[in-house]
Order: sequence, then structure tokens, then C-alpha cells
Amino acid sequence: MNQSTLSSVSAAALLAFCHLPGHAAGDDDTPFSLKLSETVTYDTNYARNTEDQAEVVSSTAVTLGLDKSYGRQNYEISGRFGIDKHKNFKNQDNNNYDLSAGFTSGIASNWAVALNGSTSERLNSVENNSLSNRLAKNIATSHNVGANVQYGVAGRWSLLGSLGMARNSYSLASYEYQNREQNSGGLRLVYNTSDLLSFGVGVSTASSKYPNNIIAGVPEEIKQRSLDFTTNWQVTGFSRLDAILSYAKNKYKSDSNADFKGFTGRLNWDYKPTGLTTYSLSAARSTNNDGSGTGLRNNLGDYEQMIGRNIDTTINSVTTSVDGRMRWAPTAKLGFTAGLGWDRYDVTTSRTVATFGPSGKTSSDYTVVSLSSDYNFSRAIAVGCTIQQYKQSAESNPQVSTNTQRVGHDGRQFSCNASFTID
Repeated sequence: MNQSTLSSVSAAALLAFCHLPGHAAGDDDTPFSLKLSETVTYDTNYARNTEDQAEVVSSTAVTLGLDKSYGRQNYEISGRFGIDKHKNFKNQDNNNYDLSAGFTSGIASNWAVALNGSTSERLNSVENNSLSNRLAKNIATSHNVGANVQYGVAGRWSLLGSLGMARNSYSLASYEYQNREQNSGGLRLVYNTSDLLSFGVGVSTASSKYPNNIIAGVPEEIKQRSLDFTTNWQVTGFSRLDAILSYAKNKYKSDSNADFKGFTGRLNWDYKPTGLTTYSLSAARSTNNDGSGTGLRNNLGDYEQMIGRNIDTTINSVTTSVDGRMRWAPTAKLGFTAGLGWDRYDVTTSRTVATFGPSGKTSSDYTVVSLSSDYNFSRAIAVGCTIQQYKQSAESNPQVSTNTQRVGHDGRQFSCNASFTID
């Protein structure tokens, strides 16, 4: 997800906050929380390739939080520190953390402001590493700050503005070309037809720079502009729908042939017909040329040493995703969740470098099925287990080199967790 999309999400959160009833000072008797957790995962294909290399991972974490309301203001601070240990691939052992802070406040009679910031450090997912170096220890670090301002807290019309800044970097020297600096902004006008239905239209922009990805003597830069349409609909007391449709245009500094324009978007629907069962469905369409740091020119991987960075390439990759989930909670303490996810990757390439093979089209699919259960012994103690089956199909046209080198593989993942929380 790119930073402009994050700004849209946080702006929506600001809208939701501003329509909540006011909080009085002292409403929160225990604003602090402490959580200790342990998760053990067994994966039959940890490296996500054809070799089926199994692994057991132990993840231990401690999380501290503060959620305090004071008048029209709300303060949130969260910090998580974790330690991951691997049984077979010791080089994957790592410490990781997530820190975040947010502030939301009403101003005067019709204004509201939200500020947020976060930083994190964790092991880069092995499937995002190059195929020849799947199990490299590659630490990904991320820093984000954002601000949202809303005019029109209570009324038919609202105007929301957002600004954001993100910095991503990688520890592995061969991945430093993916280091990214992104600035974003957006402006959206929202019309509330009622308390149950709203529509919005706005514009957003994101500029992504890759200071270590030198092409034709200059760092790569991608500029995105999009026109966004949004809606939120509380259909009934049991059903809710929200969606965003964007028409985006992206321009590459290094190669105008790589420019992209087209529709992207997402849709989320939740339905709870009874107090025991909840259904949710989400669908999304996205392009790798969205300034998020993906794509061949920002993920050269194995090709880098073969021909260097003097590449003439046009690549458009569109991902279509559908995810469904059903949760059944027969008691207040016990719950079961079944999930089904499907991703479709369609890639079109046009290259003049013979090393890459012919231009053309290729596609592949990723499917994951999961079943999980959770049990809360008390407010403080909770346990749960998950079983997951995943499968990635091979490229339909293996002669065409794609941006992520997807290979056919499948596997199963089993995990159990336990946590102790004081709040």
C-alpha cells in the first residue's frame, strides 16, 4: 500500500472519530496496557520455493500501550518489541519492533486534527527476496509520519486534507537500490446524505524517490497522481460497505515507456446477521507501478549482476485480490474463523534486452485457505491456533521474465499462540 492510500485510510479514521460522542476527562480508568505473547509456527515450505524446506519459528513479544481520552482529545501510544528464533535457519534469527503514536483533537466548533507517526524494524519476508537469495537476512526499516485536518465535523459536508512522509530502507547491500523516500498529500470533499451513507471525491499525489537506484546517471523517481471516489454505507444495523475507486497516472523519471494509467480500488463488506456469526468480503485491484517500491526497475535482484542497470523495459503488473472470511463465536470466550484468499497476478512486459527473453504476457495465481480458533480463558489470558494451506501456481508463460519471479510451490503452516494482557 502506498502512502497516499494510507493517508486516505487515516482520513477515514479521523471522520469516524469526529462523529463519536465526546469523552469526558477521567473516562478511562486504566489507559495503560501490557501484553506478553508467544507464537510458535511450523511451516512446511519456509523459503516459498520448490525445495520444501521446513522450519519452526518461535516469536516472543511484549507490547505496551496507552489510550487516553481527555475532553475532545485522544492520545494513543503503542510499542512492541519481539524476538524471533528459528530452529533450522539460524541466520534468520532477529529482533523486531513497532512503535507508533497518534493524537486526535477537535478544534473550535467545526475543526478536527489528527497527527500520527510510526517506526518499525523487522525481517523482510522471504518471498520478497530474490529467488537466488531467498533466505538472506534482510532487515526492513520503515518510518512514517502523517497529518490530517478536517473542516466540517457535524454537518452534511466535510473537507479533509492530508500530508504524509515515509522512509523505507533495507540492511542487505544488494537491496539498497530499493530504499525509498516518499512524500504524499491529498484533499477530499465528503457529502453525508445521512448518518448511514456518505460519498467523497478527491485528489491525491505521491512522489517516490530511490536515491540508490541510479538509472541513466540519475536516481529513479516515480510520481503518482490519482482521482479518488469513496463511499461508506451502513446498509442496516448488521451490514456495512465501504469502497474506494481511483484513476491513477504514474510517471517514471528514467523511462516514459513505463508510465501507467488505469483504475485501481478496493471494496470491503461486513455482514453480521446474528450475534454468533460474522461474514466479511474484500476485493482489490492494484498495480505494481504505484510508487510502493515494487516492480522490476525497483526489484532487479538476480538480473543486476548480469547486465547492470542499463535496462530498456516496460512492465505493467496488475494484481486482483479477493478475500472472504466467516467467524462463528458460539460463546463469549470461544471463536472459530474460516478464511479463503485468492490473488491473480497479470503481467505484461516489453523488453529490448535479449537476456530477459521475449516480451509478452504471463499470469499466475495464489490461493490460501485457513481455519483458526481462539479461546479467552479470562480478560487477561487468551490462546489460539491456526492451520493454513497455501499454493502458488507457476507462470503461464515461463519464457517471460516477471518482476517477482514467482515459482510454483505449495505448503502448509501451523501456528499456536498464547497471550497475557493487563489493561
